[in-house]
Amino acid sequence: MSWCASVRSSVACVVIWGVAAATGAQEYFESYDLAPKPGVVNLAVQPMAYPLAFISSAMQRDRILRVELKQQGLSLRTFNFKKGSDIVKVASANAFAMAFLGDMPTVSMSVKFPISIAGLGKRNFSSIVARDFSRLEELKGRRIGYSAGSSSHLVLMRGLKAANMTEKDVQLVSMEPAHMPDALDNGEVDAYSAWEPTPTISLARSTKNRAIYKGMSTDWVVLPRELVSRQPRVAMALMASYVRAVNWMRRSKSNVEMVARWVLADGNAFTAEPSKLGLDKAVDIAHKDLLDVPGAPSIPSQVDGMPPLLREFAFLKELGAVAPQASEDALRSAFEYSGLKKIQADPRGYRLFTFDYDS
Repeated sequence: MSWCASVRSSVACVVIWGVAAATGAQEYFESYDLAPKPGVVNLAVQPMAYPLAFISSAMQRDRILRVELKQQGLSLRTFNFKKGSDIVKVASANAFAMAFLGDMPTVSMSVKFPISIAGLGKRNFSSIVARDFSRLEELKGRRIGYSAGSSSHLVLMRGLKAANMTEKDVQLVSMEPAHMPDALDNGEVDAYSAWEPTPTISLARSTKNRAIYKGMSTDWVVLPRELVSRQPRVAMALMASYVRAVNWMRRSKSNVEMVARWVLADGNAFTAEPSKLGLDKAVDIAHKDLLDVPGAPSIPSQVDGMPPLLREFAFLKELGAVAPQASEDALRSAFEYSGLKKIQADPRGYRLFTFDYDS
């Protein structure tokens, strides 16, 4: 039976790991008031996902964006999430004006309702990190930490398939990425699959920790298509702020370091825990996964020889995570949004190289 059997939609059907299963405890995001409100623009961000957090932290402190929204009678409100699959669980066409998502959540969102994929948020590798093991085959029967429905979950499934295994050949342990390094150190799990900065934290702790598999992972800036149609000026103002943030960070080392401090502070405020990553490591990730990626923030025509996210869509469909009748047309049409090209064609009009951020 397909994982899709328990969920039905008039558009299509998708099961996001962990959504269908009932849990007794209330999720942290269930207290979020996401009902549309006049005069408010909602931003869905992941403070613990690098380098996406560098973009969202800068946008929250972009005075130019605040002024442009105020001229339209709007203010910016931010909602923090631990992972992209949590955003997908509560997302609707009216819940957010912009969301930052990994590849697997973006595919899931495209099946849920029409979206516009506005730009690339990162291109890097998610990693399977193990302690005292050097090959995936050695993890058979072992405990592997994972974040259900995330980009790193997709990488885990790819890695297991490459090793001629499935998820049934290992013991999956669902956990938040922030807990994974400690879980690996204390033997709660034998390995885990995660995105940055989690692997970097573990590798810096001990030479016994090693990345035994890496898979390409992309993050995306996503807008509901309804917003693009109904409030195009809002969409363009948000897009301009996104591009402006990347341009500002590229301008100087001190700018990247300032944003890194914001990112660390935002993460600490969200988790109520001190950061496990130093400033230099955070800056390195921002450069490697975003600022030094050729062409970013533009959308690449291909990723690993295929149009973006179609490989992920096909893989999820093969595994039954997307309904057999679901079409890739919704995902293809999500990339037709031309907002980024319009903004980049008019850098003066959209103030892409004029900067005014909170100190």
